[in-house]
Amino acid sequence: MRHRGRRRPTPPDDVEIVEFPYPDDWYDKAEMLQVDMNNPSELWLRRDHKHDLAFRPLETGLEEGLVDAIYTQSKRFQHLQEDTGKFKAIEDLSLHPDWTMQMANCPAVITCTDVMADEHPELVVAYMKAMIKVGRWANEHKHAAAAILNRQTFYRDVEDTYQGIKHVDMVPNLSPKNLVSIDIAKDFMLKNGYIHNDYDVKEWAAPDFLEQAARELLEEEWTRQSTSKLPEPTELGVPGIRLG
Repeated sequence: MRHRGRRRPTPPDDVEIVEFPYPDDWYDKAEMLQVDMNNPSELWLRRDHKHDLAFRPLETGLEEGLVDAIYTQSKRFQHLQEDTGKFKAIEDLSLHPDWTMQMANCPAVITCTDVMADEHPELVVAYMKAMIKVGRWANEHKHAAAAILNRQTFYRDVEDTYQGIKHVDMVPNLSPKNLVSIDIAKDFMLKNGYIHNDYDVKEWAAPDFLEQAARELLEEEWTRQSTSKLPEPTELGVPGIRLG
């Protein structure tokens, strides 16, 4: 963004949104694809994403003067940027009591195509069951989860990642606050031309899949707990005798 003649945070009318393309097309580089991989997502792990600015154009744009300021998620990205000694925060929206000022790609939204939802709902439910189980495990083992997430997040290190997630509920949910947050982000994208079709977030959200996934997990746990209390089957200590 550019501040029109001012160096401090300004009202929305005094801010111009500046866009420029990512300078790197490393996903299309043949040398990145020649090594056998079990999962295409391993491409991400081949890059030092915490320090390689090739696919993070905002900091480069700020350093080169293409923009006057950038928006970044406090703590999650801020420490890596400030560690360069080139950037500093001029405003921390997380310190404001108004939580609606912090909506930027948060909360993360799990989506699928209408074809998958209509023709293969069992796959959606299976995926949501996995997400719930992973979220519950992460909630119970935050340090271990931080060590895993640190491989793909923009926190400074494992401890920084832990500090960022320790108060976050990792289990997917469609809470009223989450839906309002998504609505705020949707309205911003619509107003600024990033999307062209308006929609009702509450009607768009599909709670049925999450509810069914949670219900099936509960039933599976009930079955596991119930059967674990049954005695182990044993063979009768009577020799086989043919009768008749």
